[in-house]
Amino acid sequence: MDPASHPFKLSQHLPNFRPFNTSEIEFVCISTDGSTCSPGDLFIALVTADGDGHNDVQLAIENGAAGILAERLLPIQYPLFLVEDTRTAFSELSQVIYAQTETDTELITIAITGSTAVAATSRLLAHMFETSDCSCQVISTPENSTPQEAFMYQAKSLQELSAASIQYAIVELSAEHLATRLFDTLSFDFLVVTSVENHSPEFDGTTQAYNNSYQRAFERLHQQGVAVLNFADPVTRFEFVPDNRAFLTIGPNDESDIWVQHLEHGRLGQSFIVHAGADSQEIFSPILGHQHVFNCLMSIAVGLLLHLPLRRLCESIRSYKSTPGQLQRVDRGQAFDVYIDRANTAKDLNRAVLALRQITEGKLILVYGPSSEHSKIERAEMGRVAERFTDVSIITENNAAYENPLEIAHDVLDGYLRSADAYIIPGRERAIVFGLTTAESGDTVLIAGKGDNTFDILGNETFYFDDTEIAAICIEEILNPVAKYGRDLFRFEDYADG
Repeated sequence: MDPASHPFKLSQHLPNFRPFNTSEIEFVCISTDGSTCSPGDLFIALVTADGDGHNDVQLAIENGAAGILAERLLPIQYPLFLVEDTRTAFSELSQVIYAQTETDTELITIAITGSTAVAATSRLLAHMFETSDCSCQVISTPENSTPQEAFMYQAKSLQELSAASIQYAIVELSAEHLATRLFDTLSFDFLVVTSVENHSPEFDGTTQAYNNSYQRAFERLHQQGVAVLNFADPVTRFEFVPDNRAFLTIGPNDESDIWVQHLEHGRLGQSFIVHAGADSQEIFSPILGHQHVFNCLMSIAVGLLLHLPLRRLCESIRSYKSTPGQLQRVDRGQAFDVYIDRANTAKDLNRAVLALRQITEGKLILVYGPSSEHSKIERAEMGRVAERFTDVSIITENNAAYENPLEIAHDVLDGYLRSADAYIIPGRERAIVFGLTTAESGDTVLIAGKGDNTFDILGNETFYFDDTEIAAICIEEILNPVAKYGRDLFRFEDYADG
């Protein structure tokens, strides 16, 4: 963390602690990593899923820490301060360092959380604000960041947006972050819960802890704040209705405050009518899938709560052409359709496949693969979806990390009734090439699992990998083959044997 402009007295900002070896210290910054702790930092020993910070205390001392904030007594002759929960203390002190100013009351904060479509909804909502001449900024979690790094980034970003007189801040929150309690000092004016459909493979904990983390999101909502709930998701509808906060609902029928009437869909997009009270608007969107429709409703709900007219909000949706990683179309003039989607769970895969099944005249070809974080049960469920709703399914790797991609593929095959119907091509690039070179006029190819993520994890290394880029290169080669060393770069027979 960047050093503060002036030192802080610990007792003034964190009064409830038990001091040892001294009664007070001054610090210029806080640190949770002993190896990067700098002279004058207060080292906070966090206990997280990644490790116990108490084990790094000696390293922090050697690096010149001003003092140690811990949860248990340690055998050190050094300024030591004990608190009940260092995560909460870390959150409080971070807010001190990135102190909110009086202008914070003018920054309207909108938190978006859920098990799916968080990034897609935040981008759509940001587009609505921008086309309505409102200034806004999306605060996303940096890739591969720890929860404490994510919190510090969000706290600092909110302070910067406030200082810049930005009107709206859209903050993306995950169940993992909410569960750490590091975010307990953040508060929001509005909360959007996209869905709580499944225990995310990225969440390290029980299903109950997963659900509790979303319940904690309501505690971060201002007393006068309003939540937007997706009643198309049965879990949200029956288990996550707050009893001490106002809320607005969206859904597929008139039981919700804002609801949708589906009209028609095709290869070029879908049309639907949005009903909000006595008002209604018809919308055509080039983005496919029911999930996008509900993303639209949630964004419209926030806009209406901020007194933006329904007509203007719907005009914004009409001008929104694509969401990276959400049934994102790759079109280079080929005779078949190609879509990139982030779907990496059985439910998300089912949603994406069914959306494309309805508009596909020929074969539906699926390139997919679970990651090392998915359970064997989830992998088999994905296999069941692939076999049931697609014509050609190609299992490949997707962030296998330390696990053998073939073992992951074997778990996926457990979901098939006829495993011989599936292709297994461990190399993801080759799998994509095989799927695209198999496609004919009228077919649809869905490349699922990464979406707009541009990395692949093998062992302890992270490599650049972009599904969209690979697909575009392959399509260009199909349309304009260039002979290299006497043969084409991409040929069906190169990959027919897997």
